[in-house]
Amino acid sequence: MPIENNRHVKIKYLYKFNLVACLFILLMGTACTNRSEEADVVARVGKICLTRQDLSKQLVWEGFTPEQKNQYIERWINREVLFQEAQRLGLENSEELALELELVKKNFLIKKLLERTFLEKILVDEEMVNSYYNKHEDLFKIQEDQVHLLHILTATREDANLARQAIQAGKAFNEVAKEYSTGIFKVKGGDMGFISKNDVIPEVRRIAFGTRIGGLSRVLKSDYGYHLLQVVDKWKKDDLKPLESVHEEIVARLKASKERQVYFDLLYQLQNKNQPYVASPGASDSL
Repeated sequence: MPIENNRHVKIKYLYKFNLVACLFILLMGTACTNRSEEADVVARVGKICLTRQDLSKQLVWEGFTPEQKNQYIERWINREVLFQEAQRLGLENSEELALELELVKKNFLIKKLLERTFLEKILVDEEMVNSYYNKHEDLFKIQEDQVHLLHILTATREDANLARQAIQAGKAFNEVAKEYSTGIFKVKGGDMGFISKNDVIPEVRRIAFGTRIGGLSRVLKSDYGYHLLQVVDKWKKDDLKPLESVHEEIVARLKASKERQVYFDLLYQLQNKNQPYVASPGASDSL
């Protein structure tokens, strides 16, 4: 049987993927050589440059948006000056780093192997999703009344009124929210998703749960500013969530369950193939 038989292990914790990312980021940079390439350089520390190509790749790798590039550049400079100082002090010439890099390499390759194996071995189809949904209805029952709410928050009543007029004139709520809202859901077009009564302030709660589906609220004032709400849908306690609203969750549950089985099957096969050897307790004491 496999040496590792804890069947509750979570696959994602098998590898130090964050460490892979950190080391990759520290090594990201180009030696500044040709002055004719100066226009392509966005930042420089010593002889190491961050080029536009490097920047584009790293924004995606680290999950930054294009609008956050200045924040990333500052972060890159801070890391690079620290990295170069560590190099100057000879800290990279250590056995510890060599061991860490070897571990990173192994974990990264294991991750790629498992990704490929899962892709080949795991299939979740609609029949499986429907079956899971029907057999586990209790998991998808609404625990309390909820409202799918769109929300615009402005600093002035004038802006809130202009936003309301634009929506009444036929402009999409999400477009108006991106133009006028100062709230945290602005980037989502004001979409708060489904909320419960305790998720929002009393002023918003009263209007949100008292407005019909599709209804646009009047402008209301709170300590936070001026609010404009639109109700997309409503769920009542003990209602069953529609399948389409939990489809991705079910797929994730099914894949997670299958991944554990596929992982241990693979581990069992490889251990049988390679026949790992473990010295008997105390054997090393005589060396």
